[in-house]
Amino acid sequence: MWWHGAVTRQQLLAGGVPVGTIDAWLRRGQLVRVLQGVYARPPVALLTSVSAALLWCPLAAASHRTAAWLWQLADEPPLVEVTVPRRCSRRSPVSWLRVYRRDLPRRPGGAVWPPADGGAGANRVGLPGRTPPASRRATGRRGAGPAGTQELLQDRYLANLGRRGSPTAARVLPVAVPGAASHPERVLARALRTAGMTGFRVNQPIHGYVADLLDAKRRLIIEVDGWATHRTRTAFQHDRTRQNVLVAAGYTVLRYTASDIEHRLDMVIAQIQRVTTDLDRQK
Repeated sequence: MWWHGAVTRQQLLAGGVPVGTIDAWLRRGQLVRVLQGVYARPPVALLTSVSAALLWCPLAAASHRTAAWLWQLADEPPLVEVTVPRRCSRRSPVSWLRVYRRDLPRRPGGAVWPPADGGAGANRVGLPGRTPPASRRATGRRGAGPAGTQELLQDRYLANLGRRGSPTAARVLPVAVPGAASHPERVLARALRTAGMTGFRVNQPIHGYVADLLDAKRRLIIEVDGWATHRTRTAFQHDRTRQNVLVAAGYTVLRYTASDIEHRLDMVIAQIQRVTTDLDRQK
């Protein structure tokens, strides 16, 4: 009945919840009205708001920055953006929801990949824990769609060249990082691209492991360590074993913490630039 914390009044009634109970929950704050006929348990997270918007208008598709966030290509957007067919008369009744109009192709299973407009347009997505309906190992640890590559995004951008949103897509594509496993990794990957270091690829298999960022030409690996995933004895041992294997295979390994990326990003980029310059000189 509940979809990521959101539910319609009709679903509650169909599930046997009396009208009086629904109204009592609303009075006591156990439920909040998100949109007309759509409720949620407080506090209302962004994913719940997206789900509520799609319940409010079943013809809608999560789109624009919201779709990019759901596919883990961008950070959390400031509002929820959806696209509805041109024939749909729905208009947003709240400030946090923006509705666009465009006729979109429908595909089986409710999922579209790559984004129909190279990331600038709409994308109907499944919402299982913010992970698109694809194998997480297909393109990275958290997955970026069944074929989530920069090349496919570029193809979709070219197919929709000249349409509204093309200039924005042209600016966004060079720093889109499909498959990055965490927010610090995405921040670092984008900063590297912005600094002109375009040789790095995220979540690349190497000698039985997965490198957070790999420059295969320079045999340079960058690891971003967050405390949440490295605080156990097993994880600590695994990291040391992996680094020894990679160094023995001739790779240079740089390790940074999430705090480094958040607070000392300029220092991190400068150090990586020095290392890449030194590696180039050694050739």
